[in-house]
Amino acid sequence: MNKNEFINQYAHAWRIFERLVKDFDEDAWLKAGRGKIRPARLSLHILMGTKYYLDDFDTPMHYPSGKPFNYDWQKVKIADLPTQNDIVTCIQEVQLKTEEWLTNLDYSAENKPFPWTGETNLSVVLFLLRHSLFHIGELSSLLSESKDGGVKDYWKKTLRG
Repeated sequence: MNKNEFINQYAHAWRIFERLVKDFDEDAWLKAGRGKIRPARLSLHILMGTKYYLDDFDTPMHYPSGKPFNYDWQKVKIADLPTQNDIVTCIQEVQLKTEEWLTNLDYSAENKPFPWTGETNLSVVLFLLRHSLFHIGELSSLLSESKDGGVKDYWKKTLRG
């Protein structure tokens, strides 16, 4: 098994995520979508989901804006939602932690903490990637909706760093 392939696939997902976040206008960042599915909330959920599966809740996250970091992406007040710059900064931090996790992980070892993902650590790696890409797809859809379909194709443009 080539760990570099997983590292490269995750890096591509992080690049797409970052480009999408940067492309929202300020109003759409907080208001596009419906109910709890809004760009700022969804972006926070992607990051928190990643920290969860990396078992990394001990490392505090700080927003450059000075807003308080809230782990409950569904209940955080609109005024306290992270800015796009906050999320981009956190993406870069979590990406480094993910790369370290992927590098040091024993993929064939038994997965005890997250049995719903499968029997081995490889199943956690695949589950987390699918989870992230599912929500990145939602984010892409919200961006497209907010720009009346006029968005760039980041999938191909972000294949290389």
